This record gives sequence, C-alpha cells and structure tokens, in this order.
Amino acid sequence: MSSSSGASAAEGAVRERVTALLTELGVDQPLTGVTDLSAPLGLVQGVLADRVVDLAVTESGRRRLRAELRGRRWAEERQIGVPAVLAAAEDGRWLLSRRVHPVPTGGPRWTEAAVDAAVRIAPLPAPPGSPWQPPARPALRRARASVGDTGRLLRAGVRLGELRAVRAAAAQLPLSEVTHGDFRAANAVLDDEGRVVVLEWTGVRPGPRHRDLLTLWASTPDEEDRAQVAQVVLDRTAGWEEPDVGLLWHAVALEQLVAQITRADRGDGLDLPFCRARLAEARDTAAELGSPVAG
Repeated sequence: MSSSSGASAAEGAVRERVTALLTELGVDQPLTGVTDLSAPLGLVQGVLADRVVDLAVTESGRRRLRAELRGRRWAEERQIGVPAVLAAAEDGRWLLSRRVHPVPTGGPRWTEAAVDAAVRIAPLPAPPGSPWQPPARPALRRARASVGDTGRLLRAGVRLGELRAVRAAAAQLPLSEVTHGDFRAANAVLDDEGRVVVLEWTGVRPGPRHRDLLTLWASTPDEEDRAQVAQVVLDRTAGWEEPDVGLLWHAVALEQLVAQITRADRGDGLDLPFCRARLAEARDTAAELGSPVAG
C-alpha cells in the first residue's frame, strides 16, 4: 500500500469515527472537515457548518477535553465569552461546541474587550483541577529535541545567558493571579456578532501578575492596540510591583521569540522580525521598571 493510500484510509477511518459519534448525538449536519490531532493533542476534530466536535482518542486527549470543559465553565461564571458548549461527556470523551466564525480583530473596541477578558480572568482562585499538559516524550527524544532547539536559538541570535537568567528569575515570581495560560491575541477572537470569544481553556492556572495582559501585548499586531494594552498594565501596576512586572514583561517577550524559533507552526500569524521587535521593546520597559535581570 502506498503512503498516500494509507493516509487516505486513515483519514477515512477518522471521519467514520466522528460521523458515528455525531449520529449517536442526533446531529445530522454533514462534516465539512476532519482533522487528526491525535499526535499532539490526543483527539480528532470534526467541523460542521455551525458546530465543532472533539473526540478524545487517548487518555491525554480525554484529560485535555475535561480541562477545556472545566475552564470554559469557570470562565462563563466570570462572564467571559467562550465557545458555547452544546453537549459534552463529563468524563471528557467528547465535546460538542458552537463553531466560532471569527472576523478580523484589532482596533480600540477589540482591544478594550480583550483587556476586559484578561482582567476578569485574573482574580484568584483558579478553577479546581490541574491544567492539561501534553505527555512527556521519551528521554532520548527530549534530549535530541533540546539539542536541536539550542542550535536553532543560537543560529537565530538568542542570548542563552539572558534566556537562562530571565527564566530562572521569572520562575520565582509570586503566583498572585489566575492566568489563562495562552492569552495570545489569536486566542481572543471577534465572532460574527462582534463579541470577543476567548479560545483554548486547557491551561488555566495560578500565575504571575499581568501575565495574560503581557501575553496579549506581545502578540497584538497593531502598534496602537499594543500601546493601549501596555498603558493598562502600567496603570494597574503599583510602584512596589514595577520590578516584578518589568521582569515578566521581558520574560513573556523572550519566550514568544523562543516559541517562534522552535515552534513556528503556532498559527498566530506572527513572524521573527515582529517577535524580535517586541523583545527589544520589552527589554527597554523592563529596565525602566527596575527589573532585577538586565537585558
């Protein structure tokens, strides 16, 4: 059997499995697409005209869907827009959601709504339960990946000493707020009714102050929108907090650059020049705020 025919057979099997679940749920809309995400996420996803169904195919996928469901319900209690849950298996085997049809984001209205969502997320306590983590790779594969990532970072001009120092210092910051876990601009989308809907709720956990706002700042494409987010951060930072916030500002921008170099498939539309520019700005801001780690 050729590789192409094998791939087609595998895709057909995935489609049949998703179709069987939809039939069991009484959903008679045709599938417009099926994606096999079993390797990275432990699930397969079917897309319909106005719905999305996620089906766990590994234990990791089941834990991921449980974390997603838990995070969305917690967010709804805080009046944060999330993809509507239409039906779900409480044990995490499957999740049926309203499909979000995003429209172009950006501008003062989007920025204000995204900032408001981050502010609503922040107050402790975090939801019960553990955030989802992908399964650990075998030790040899981890070692090879680490060597490969280090080489890519060096070739891209990342200062490894700076990276180690910033990571070590940021890891000691107080976990004084709740963080969404991945509050990039790409995960705060406008739906077709003009409401901000926050995606990806598997990583909610306690985190350092302003992590979500700074992640939003680092990943927002428009300069005026970024300036609006930055001003909110500064306005909400007391003088005694400035060194910690400066350090985190530096850390978030640095980690974004690292992720862009080592995981260029993140789908957020950012590129290396953009990430380098944000790091340069973050270094300057960190110095102005008195960060204990020099850039």
